[in-house]
Amino acid sequence: MAKTNKLTLFGLIGITMAFFGTVRSVPTLAITGWTQIFYMLIAAVVFALPIALMSAELSTGFSEEGGPQVWVKNALGDKWGFVTSWLLWVQMFFGMVMVSSTVGVLLGYVINKPELSSNNYFIFAVILISYWGVTLLNLKFDMVKIAGNWGAVIGVYIPFVLLVGLGLIHMIKNGIQPNSYLGHFKPSDLVPNFKDLGSITYLSGIIFIFAGVEISSVHANNIKNPKRNYPIAVISSVILLVIFNIIAGLTVSNAVPKGKLELANITQPYMIFCQDLGIPTIFVNIISLMILIGVLVQLSAWVLGPSKSMIKVADEGNLPKFFQKRTKKDVPITFVMIQAIVISLVSFLYVVVPDINSAFLIITITTTILYCIVYALIAISAIRLRYNMPNIKRPFRLGSKGNGLMWFVSLFSMAGIVLTIIVSLIPPSILKPSQYTGYVAFQVIATVVMIGIALIINKCKKPEWKKEEDHEVEYLKQAN
Repeated sequence: MAKTNKLTLFGLIGITMAFFGTVRSVPTLAITGWTQIFYMLIAAVVFALPIALMSAELSTGFSEEGGPQVWVKNALGDKWGFVTSWLLWVQMFFGMVMVSSTVGVLLGYVINKPELSSNNYFIFAVILISYWGVTLLNLKFDMVKIAGNWGAVIGVYIPFVLLVGLGLIHMIKNGIQPNSYLGHFKPSDLVPNFKDLGSITYLSGIIFIFAGVEISSVHANNIKNPKRNYPIAVISSVILLVIFNIIAGLTVSNAVPKGKLELANITQPYMIFCQDLGIPTIFVNIISLMILIGVLVQLSAWVLGPSKSMIKVADEGNLPKFFQKRTKKDVPITFVMIQAIVISLVSFLYVVVPDINSAFLIITITTTILYCIVYALIAISAIRLRYNMPNIKRPFRLGSKGNGLMWFVSLFSMAGIVLTIIVSLIPPSILKPSQYTGYVAFQVIATVVMIGIALIINKCKKPEWKKEEDHEVEYLKQAN
């Protein structure tokens, strides 16, 4: 039997950081000015770390494929296991609209038409074209294999390093700009202004930076000495991410004049840095193209990734046989087409809400809320499995003895999740008062509908939905 190569501590730190290293979230950080330091620390300590540590124990104890769905299913039963897998699928309807919206903004700069970045009809059209484009390509080719790791290097890592580097040079050269989001520093700027509740909603968008934090736990079984090295890797990764994001966020806050920052436009700070430092404008076009490539690669990964997980759920009998259809290339065609249609409908929000900043933030927050429901189920499952299945071997375990530390981390995580949901329901300050009711209604209805559909499907589940075993597999079973 071949020996499995174990991940080193530094290898896991690199992989964990790779999940969250993106320039897309920097404008959401930057718009909060000095308060972003407080928000990032809250997001890391109250949200990311507890979920990552609980997920590590669950991942090492229940290592079969499926992740959160398996954990919740073992703890709370089939119904909530299905709800978990369903929510992890449907959150991409909103998340991919948010990601796709940056394609139009970037394309405007690539073709030297920056005015298109604020044209909501153009953004809407590009969302449709880009998402349907990568969907159809993935039906024919394995775009993730074709793009490979170079897509992440070109579209994520290089742009992020350049953003931090150029931002620091710009700040050293110009100092703190009085007309920027940083302005004249006061110690009170480091904490939220609770008189302006609308500004606190940005915390939800910042927490979204760490959404998906449970993914890195799949490597917990493949690291040397997980009990010691996994928490070191997670804590180190989160600290480094906080530092890099804060540096990027503060430099962008300092570069963009107050009231002018565009949340969906990551090219904006590059343009300001290049103009100030005398770098040719073509550099901005190249950077925009690089980020655009990264976004399209990410979209390609999301076209098939969640749908392949969902078809396994369908095969188990949780969804009608219609959902079990595959193409000759084993593409789960029903899921792929449903998600493309729903994403097209959600993207219509960019027409209904003409202000691109508002639409971008609304969709980001919806995605965060759906993730929070999943994380609440994970937190409940983590503590319940300590009592239901105490003898399961857990290579990584919170606390050497007893359940006290797990109770603390689980409850701490639940407090952070509840706080995030409450904050998410406060209308953002960039909305007009006339839009407040619509905003709250959208968030509540979207969340209730997505959970409700899963519960209704589960209630209507029929035995005949389960996929029949292949005759050859059945024959082999009988032969054995």
